[in-house]
Amino acid sequence: KKRDRIIKSMKKRYFRKMEKFGLELPKTVKRALEIDRETGTKFWEEAIRKEVGTVKPALEIKATEAAPPVGSALIDLTIVFDIKMDFSRKARICARGDQTDPPSAITYASVVTRESVRIGFLVAALNDLKVLSADVAGAYLNAPCAERVHTYLGPEFGDDAGKLAVIKKALYGLRSAGFAWRSYCADIMRTSLEFTQCRADHDVWMRKAIKANGEKYWEYVFIYTDDVLAMSENPHAILQEMNKFFLLKPDSIGAPKRYLGATISEYTISGDDKPKWAIGSEEYVKEAVRVIKAWLQKRGMFLKSKASGVLPCGYKPELEASPLLDENDSHFYMQAIGILRWIVELGRIDICGEVSMMSSYNAAPRSGHLDAVLHMFSYLETHKRSRIVMDDAYFPHEELERPDWSQFYPGAKEELPADMPEPLGRPLQQTMFVDASHAANVVTRQSRTGVLIFLNRAPILWYSKKQHSIETSTFGSEFQALKVGMELLMGLRYKVRMMGIPLDGYAHVKVDNMSVVKNTSVPESQLKKKSNSVAYHYVRQMVAADVGRISYEPTKSNIADMLTKIHVGPERKRLAEMVLF
Repeated sequence: KKRDRIIKSMKKRYFRKMEKFGLELPKTVKRALEIDRETGTKFWEEAIRKEVGTVKPALEIKATEAAPPVGSALIDLTIVFDIKMDFSRKARICARGDQTDPPSAITYASVVTRESVRIGFLVAALNDLKVLSADVAGAYLNAPCAERVHTYLGPEFGDDAGKLAVIKKALYGLRSAGFAWRSYCADIMRTSLEFTQCRADHDVWMRKAIKANGEKYWEYVFIYTDDVLAMSENPHAILQEMNKFFLLKPDSIGAPKRYLGATISEYTISGDDKPKWAIGSEEYVKEAVRVIKAWLQKRGMFLKSKASGVLPCGYKPELEASPLLDENDSHFYMQAIGILRWIVELGRIDICGEVSMMSSYNAAPRSGHLDAVLHMFSYLETHKRSRIVMDDAYFPHEELERPDWSQFYPGAKEELPADMPEPLGRPLQQTMFVDASHAANVVTRQSRTGVLIFLNRAPILWYSKKQHSIETSTFGSEFQALKVGMELLMGLRYKVRMMGIPLDGYAHVKVDNMSVVKNTSVPESQLKKKSNSVAYHYVRQMVAADVGRISYEPTKSNIADMLTKIHVGPERKRLAEMVLF
């Protein structure tokens, strides 16, 4: 019963969302126009007018008394309002997709992963490729509608209000709209532009090309719904090809400045004149802090002026005994955690572990949890280091001797994909840092896993999560963390290979537990605890297959340490400086 009450409370808070970034989100056209009058602006009015002009070509407008097509279903239109990350207003006319029941097979549409985008920026620097971005104008409305539906127009359509309209294009809101657009776009990319779909990420498109110097390479297109990223020696030619089939907004074509909410820029590292691509969160963090301050100001409260650590020193969220938050504050807590999780996705690796910890209390947060989350925003405001740089330089690793595992795991080898594309360009070096904080949760005694994987010197994947099992020793928790790390590494190696990028041999795996190093590097070592046997043999077999070679990394330089523990300010700053710029 307690579980049901918590879930019901969460759902209620979710559907009561009335603001974004501290600004009111209207639910109707009438309220949107009232907000314009109250603020002396025309933001929402202009957004509505722009959206009507975009949607009209997707409709076949008939007279009011005209008969609807045979077999067509009547649905309503609704208008959804949103505030974008740059605080511009967006109105979206949507069909009531809940009033139709299309087959589930035509309702799913994938998008490119952020991990793939990071790899793309790294490869662009590695192989001297240029990068351009663009937005597709009215993306869904380029694709034919996959359903037979019609509607009657509302007052936002002016003189056409009340008329019958047959929906001819994939109008937003239809359950099949995302599928229709992605299928249409994929067909264009595959047949007309002759790009190949990456098997590891279906929204990464690749095509063989030859540089002016005769060198063969892969050129890429990354697609996230209507956001396009082209990487090639001549990316402008790719975008011109795409523009023949769907309109790209002319003012959006150029070097990327923002992609999936992140700030994109070129960055030069000291001692290396070659510019790299940097992915930053500074603009998003700045606006997020402003929103939090506005919420606090309404309550006569303020953020701390100083916060040296991500969370207060010695803080244990699992021991929190303060009162439960009321409905409104719980809703705000969920919003704040959502903002923090997105900031982590944008590259703030230094707060990843703490955000994961505090996310565990979304269902029933307490006032002390909210205070800790507000402390994290104080930390973000005072610590501006927020870029991850897709550095194509290599780590100066020492060559590790390969142990002879032939008597223990005979025939162990890494299975390579049969349909792997030809690897072209310079190879990528892999480095993985793994750590575990043994029995860190003082209530449940669960440990926490932290994994940070670099390709060359670029951080590509970071992971912080509470372990499901309770380990009785540091050795056990470290081995469980290493198993998770190896699984993530295998997935990343597969993706890199399927993108046609060569790998520079085995991965350099760094852990700070010498017992783990010996048990994975010395074949004669024996497992003392049978409870760890699955993780133990899985990791050793990966080492036998030469997927990775494991070496000792002191805790002081193991960057994954900040994904598992709450540090004091100076220590967190020292670790963050190893990966953030």
